[in-house]
Amino acid sequence: MGKISKEMLTKIKGHFSAKYGIEMDDWSAMVMTEISQRFQFLTHSVDKSVTQIDEAAKNIKGEVTQITFKNKQEAFGLGVGFSAPIAGACSFIAALIFWYQTSTEEYRQLKRIAQAYGNVHSYKILMQEGEIVKREGQYCLTLTLADKGAGDILIGKEYVFDGRTKRILIPLGRN
Repeated sequence: MGKISKEMLTKIKGHFSAKYGIEMDDWSAMVMTEISQRFQFLTHSVDKSVTQIDEAAKNIKGEVTQITFKNKQEAFGLGVGFSAPIAGACSFIAALIFWYQTSTEEYRQLKRIAQAYGNVHSYKILMQEGEIVKREGQYCLTLTLADKGAGDILIGKEYVFDGRTKRILIPLGRN
């Protein structure tokens, strides 16, 4: 620490002799002085830390407000009141993301089909008007034989039998 003067050593020896009735040598007095100085330094550091802790505790107490409730239902209502709007917003956003993802995937799949089959647009009216039934594990388009004398054929409802080529013709629309 610092230099110890002769006067300081004499004071320490005198204080020790007065207190305990035993005379102290110079070496012991120097060690005692060194210990006292270090102890005073540590005491000062501890006091400073305690002061800082007390100030921090006062600041924390000043910033925290305590809320008291009459019953558990009131406390639960306040807790739900804080979290419900956030939970609702998160749920809504999650639903939007899910809807966007699924509709985007559906759109991509339909786009792939339309690009793979160039004549898919010709089947538009047939898809809108046609009736599909399940028969023996297979899906079938139901049509009736068109009346040749009636003129117009109902697209998606009727077919024409071409006896010459022995084919069934299903009208898809006019250009």
